[in-house]
Amino acid sequence: AARLAQEAYNHKKEVIIHLPMQSEPRRTLGPGGLTLDMEEAQFVRAVQQGLDSVPYAIGVSNHMGSLLTRHPGHMRWLMQELKRRGSGWFFIDSRTTAATVARQVAVESGVLSAQRDVFLDTTPTRAAIRTQFDRLLTVARERGTALGIGHPYPETLNVLEEALPRLETQGVRLVPVFRTIELQQQRRERTWQTSLSP
Repeated sequence: AARLAQEAYNHKKEVIIHLPMQSEPRRTLGPGGLTLDMEEAQFVRAVQQGLDSVPYAIGVSNHMGSLLTRHPGHMRWLMQELKRRGSGWFFIDSRTTAATVARQVAVESGVLSAQRDVFLDTTPTRAAIRTQFDRLLTVARERGTALGIGHPYPETLNVLEEALPRLETQGVRLVPVFRTIELQQQRRERTWQTSLSP
């Protein structure tokens, strides 16, 4: 992870930690996994170790987490640690469950955040990934921004290598995640201001 983070940083890419969180049904998490049975001190220590282990990181997303992201207390502990590290950190809710409260807790905690709009490769075939990528573009056109999540499967990488160079001709601009969060926040503020005007 440290080597890949260094390489990403050298290429001026954002580094986001995909933090392993307990899922339902329970799957093996490996080192650094966050679980519901952790006490606050143990949980925070695991979060700190995870964040410290990846240089140049500025954001966190949940890997799995369909159980843990439902629990506001544990999500609050995570967001408090991100907040403590400074305003440059953000959280991306992968939305591995419809019952997630992770983004809501991030907003309440004052942590910059966004949520996944489309999973690109739940079905890792080229045809399915192309369909999901087209869906991502549709969401972006409708809402102004869209956030997709994919895995480094060969099929996903092949589809992205074909599709990304054509984005500008389709009227779509690829931006870093942090910029997507800023754009979404600006849109929410404009909507809020408009709703207050007579």
